[in-house]
Amino acid sequence: MTLTTRTSAPPPTTRQWGVAAVVAALLTLVIALLIGGGATAGVIPGLEDPGQVTQWGLPIAKTVMHGALAVTIGLFGLAVVLPPERGQLGRDALRSLRAASWSALVLAVAAATVHLLTLSDLIGRPLLEALGGEGFRSYTSSVAQGQAYAAIVVLAVTMIPAARLTLGHGGSIALFCLGLATLVPLGLIGHSSSGDYHHSATASILIHLVAIAIWVGGLAALVWYAAQRGRELPRVVRAYSPVALGCFVLVAASGVLNAWVRMSSLTELITTSYGWLLLGKIAALTVLGYFGHTHRSRTIQELDAGQRTQFRRVAANEVVVMAATVGLAVALARTEPPVPEDAGAVSPVRELIGFPIPPEFTGVRLLTETYPDAFFAIGCLSAVLLYLGGVYRLRKRGDHWPVGRTIAWLSGVGTVALVQLSGMMTYSMTLLSVHMIQHMTLMMICPVLLVLGGPITLALRAIKPARRGETGPRELINAAVRSRACRVVTHPVVAFSLFVSGSFAVYFTDLFETAMRNHTGHILMSLHFLITGYIFFEMLIGVDPLPKRPPFPARVVLQLLAMALHAFFGLALMESSRLIAGSYYREIATEMTWLPPPLDDQILAGQIAWSFGELPALLVIGIIFVQWFRSDERAARRFDRREGSVEAERTAYNAYLAKLNERARHTDP
Repeated sequence: MTLTTRTSAPPPTTRQWGVAAVVAALLTLVIALLIGGGATAGVIPGLEDPGQVTQWGLPIAKTVMHGALAVTIGLFGLAVVLPPERGQLGRDALRSLRAASWSALVLAVAAATVHLLTLSDLIGRPLLEALGGEGFRSYTSSVAQGQAYAAIVVLAVTMIPAARLTLGHGGSIALFCLGLATLVPLGLIGHSSSGDYHHSATASILIHLVAIAIWVGGLAALVWYAAQRGRELPRVVRAYSPVALGCFVLVAASGVLNAWVRMSSLTELITTSYGWLLLGKIAALTVLGYFGHTHRSRTIQELDAGQRTQFRRVAANEVVVMAATVGLAVALARTEPPVPEDAGAVSPVRELIGFPIPPEFTGVRLLTETYPDAFFAIGCLSAVLLYLGGVYRLRKRGDHWPVGRTIAWLSGVGTVALVQLSGMMTYSMTLLSVHMIQHMTLMMICPVLLVLGGPITLALRAIKPARRGETGPRELINAAVRSRACRVVTHPVVAFSLFVSGSFAVYFTDLFETAMRNHTGHILMSLHFLITGYIFFEMLIGVDPLPKRPPFPARVVLQLLAMALHAFFGLALMESSRLIAGSYYREIATEMTWLPPPLDDQILAGQIAWSFGELPALLVIGIIFVQWFRSDERAARRFDRREGSVEAERTAYNAYLAKLNERARHTDP
């Protein structure tokens, strides 16, 4: 009987998995274009046919461009995380930047090709005819697509020499940021750039692109680094693993939000070609999730044991699936979505507010008329997952974390989601009174719950310290807490001034109307209310480490002053003869006849501001007194321990003296 030794095949080389990835991407692209009709997306009845070169060359060039950009970002990121040597980039990091310069060259060529073929696609003429006359110049300088792709070409060309000349760690970070910035033009010109909720859809696609680029590019860089027999591979893979998990969640969440905007019902998943391709992306994401689980459960442990073969094989297969997904995504972008892009362009008011005109306001619709704001939806989801991940890590190693803090944090995030994603956000765009409820909730309720969750303390306890001589997330958080900027912002006078002055500065100037007419401005306004409230209440009742907090009596006084000034703000709003954002509200009233008179709604908003702050303020004062009492108890216990120790030493010393006295009496002749 003979025994045969089972040997596994060697992992694929860099050239083999690279070729396989390119073939998978292009093959998937062609099949998806045929299924979804994207191969003829540029052919419009009544216009000339741009030709087969443009119809097929454009999506192929886009696939190459997306892949090259992801690889470039991944190689830049690898150079960032590899440890420096003597203050400069190490040998492996420099090799990573050199490889990135070649992928940046591919990116520049592909982006230039896309730039030219997009012109041909837009005007419906073959490429050589499209380049004639003044068309190319006006397209590059005036059309959004031309400006975007020209910007990508310029950025890619800039990366090529920069990647070869960079020697320091700061330069590698700058290159990584430059690579991420190249994604911004892409997010502004897709399906998400028009139609209902287009601002939210644009934010979701930007998050989608960034997450995919870091995820795909990071894994491609790791496979390349493993083929180069990198010395720091196990440590870099461990650092990449949580990043990949986060990217997986962000890709899934942003994809759901973007599909929500582009589709009107779930049945369109199986009744439209767009839905079929979307189901294909979901299947690919599921497979990639399985690959990630395999890495976390097996291959990372094998890497720590010095066995790299299985990691290289699984990671190479994962890169091939990712490349196919990129091809599928490009085909999906060429496929007409079920909801036309210009669905909301028929009404001036609909175009102004950015979504369908809501029905007449009722209490029930305040909850049912949801608003898919990608920025806050993904932000709230990330806040919940990161916090629960930190709690899980503490519990896993046997450390305790108060349940009350977890409940407070989840309640705070849930309250933010309630006011930003429900009908409260929808009707805040049409009613100042509803907007004032949103404003006061973001400023006086959400921050109180969030600061009681102690997120900074949780992060400092859950994140492991970096190796000696390196800087990790924990060290960065520590440095930020101890920084001069933190000391200035959390100073009682500064925090109080920011908290009470924001409302007057926003509503009694033109800032409010400007923010209402611009979705980005509206997001910044909401963030301003939330952040200034967080800073103020962190100074008053927070549990996280701060450079210095005022004494408890001063905290009570500051809260009472803030309550009085907010009541004064509400009174000023009620008594104001000037209509806040008058032209904006008069404009939307032309089509929304159920709206109350703007001045009556403004008076109601002032009444809400005047009365809203009392209950949260009294709650905060109660928390301050509880913390004051507990602080005194801790001080008393410390005093008792100290006094007990002194008393024990005094008793022991007296006993020693008594013993010496007794001994002297017995030995006295």
